[in-house]
Amino acid sequence: MSSLPDSAESAGIKPHVSEQLANERTFLAWLRTSVSLISFGITINRFSLYLIQSQEIGRQRAPLHDIELTGIGMVIAGILMIGFAALHYSAVSKSIDRGEYRVYRGPVYVTSILVMILGAVSLYWLFRR
Repeated sequence: MSSLPDSAESAGIKPHVSEQLANERTFLAWLRTSVSLISFGITINRFSLYLIQSQEIGRQRAPLHDIELTGIGMVIAGILMIGFAALHYSAVSKSIDRGEYRVYRGPVYVTSILVMILGAVSLYWLFRR
């Protein structure tokens, strides 16, 4: 028994279209998040370099070199997230087509923990004295 009306099946619309479109929206959300991580990582890195240079001019030294690593880490996390999103999209698409899709929450937890750690490191750097 198909979930599509007879008119949709006769028009050539594949079953599971709404699931595939939801999968695509999820991929785009992962993509936006990864681009945001990359952009924020570059911003942190560039801003820390600016602060380092401005402090060298004023003869004041502060340990800002650590934050460069946070920015680089965010860029790397964003790049890895794009790769993961593409692989996850492909796997989910295939399982939807086969009618065997099962929810897997692991990537959500890993990504959440990673972003929380990078955010905490950024906050520590921002508010330490």
